[in-house]
Amino acid sequence: MEKFPAFCTTLIGSMPRSPELLELKKQSVYDENKKAEYMAKAFEETKRIVELQKNAGIDVPVCGELLRDNFVSFVAEKVDGISLMSMDEILEITANSDEFKESLNQMDASDNSMSNPICTGRIDTDARLVDEEVDMMKEFSGNDRYKITIPSPYILTRSMWLKEVSQSAYSDRKELGADVVKLLLNEVEHLIASGVKVIQIDEPIVSEVVFQKPGGDNSFY
Repeated sequence: MEKFPAFCTTLIGSMPRSPELLELKKQSVYDENKKAEYMAKAFEETKRIVELQKNAGIDVPVCGELLRDNFVSFVAEKVDGISLMSMDEILEITANSDEFKESLNQMDASDNSMSNPICTGRIDTDARLVDEEVDMMKEFSGNDRYKITIPSPYILTRSMWLKEVSQSAYSDRKELGADVVKLLLNEVEHLIASGVKVIQIDEPIVSEVVFQKPGGDNSFY
């Protein structure tokens, strides 16, 4: 393993996606023939982002997460038992709609432009999450000094639990959380076995542990 310098620099994770990539992503959802073009464009833009970081002197580059719609929703494309639902769909189902609307406003997501991953069945804890990103970073970084980012168990469990749907598969959020932990532990072990040296497990909403109202069930993130 290459030695890391003192005070080495890195980025948190995501980088902007171009309008062309966003449009190809949208088309690929409905047209199988567009998927190869979409992946080729993502490959090209990821290479450019890695080169941008290296030219700027970043010690531990990231892929920019261009294959992800957002930091948590992408798991729905990778893991059986998780489905994407729009904010309007969730609001129609959830019993505590006022609290959910408040959480949408807090996260600036009240315009229904985002979808949330929702647990709709027993999740496949052996699913792989970021293999494509690892493959690209191995090719573009030129060494083993790169970083892979994955979401934390708390943010995934919190965002995926919709009692009115998820209780058909899990008795409560705690039981779902146990499987989410298994999923991420398996992913970390797989990443290490694949040669990844730096793994970032993100938890942007841990403050909910302190500030969440007792008894609250459903929220956005």
